[in-house]
Amino acid sequence: MSEVDQIVEACGDQPVCLYDGASVANASELEHVLPEGVRVVVIPQPDQAESVQSSTIASGVQRATGSDTVIVIEDRAQDRFAVASDQDATAITESLYSQGESDGGVAVASIAQTLDPANASGGSAGGGGILFGIIGVVVVAGAITGLILGLRRRGRNRTEKAVRSSRRLEKELAEALDGEDGEFVRDAIEKLNERAAAYPDIGGRIAGLAGHVSELFVRVRKRGTDQQIRLLQSRYKDTLSKLLKALDDDYYGDILANPQYWSKPGERVAEVQRAIDSVDRQAVENIRQVNESRDLEFQVALDSLIKTVDAAKLSDVYSDREK
Repeated sequence: MSEVDQIVEACGDQPVCLYDGASVANASELEHVLPEGVRVVVIPQPDQAESVQSSTIASGVQRATGSDTVIVIEDRAQDRFAVASDQDATAITESLYSQGESDGGVAVASIAQTLDPANASGGSAGGGGILFGIIGVVVVAGAITGLILGLRRRGRNRTEKAVRSSRRLEKELAEALDGEDGEFVRDAIEKLNERAAAYPDIGGRIAGLAGHVSELFVRVRKRGTDQQIRLLQSRYKDTLSKLLKALDDDYYGDILANPQYWSKPGERVAEVQRAIDSVDRQAVENIRQVNESRDLEFQVALDSLIKTVDAAKLSDVYSDREK
């Protein structure tokens, strides 16, 4: 049985499913404000690059349940989202992140009204229907406002804990990433997080990679040697610089926005996504090598990807235009 099938079976008909010990601030109250056809699945933070992508889980649960919208929340210090929807999944994802909430339940509650499939389908109604509709919206809005305030109060301790954890990680990362190469890697991690916000379609993958690289350097500083730290800094400086070049607005961003101006845009997008996954798997494997006191190995090479990016000249970029 696949991981998606296990989640579907465990969650059953629950509109808000807390899977395998994951949690949000107030799941029971969140159930009462979710529109019909909307499901929320909360999963533990993925701990390996080989884990099924949250976007795959969202799509699988939606297909299995016939739901209009499925939101997967990764239970982290700063929760992350994946959305599958008959509506605009990208817009919903952006709206969730724009709430700026560390707790995913609070974020979902904040936009619950906008998830109603009936709102998306439109339609007309008589004067009486409009009046009752307005009254209903006011009542629901009041309930949601109360829920959000309650969630925020109950989630305050969790938020404060997340802030402390984040500050501790930043301090440990700064100590591990000293020197010229270290500062480059630290800047690269920040840029990866910026790219994650810019590209909702692969935001979860990029954010996961940034988290694994950060964890790697924190662990090697605690358990490894200075030689390993210098080696890692040098290796990841090269690897992350190449990956960021491919994720730049002038390449990956432009392919998404203007695929008609690129030859084989689907293959180019897939190549970048494979590169992200490869670097992520390498970071996880390096963490295991550090934990087990093994020699560090590097098997990821992005030279072919960079060759593709560098070769993207105007004659190629605009090859599909009429001559």
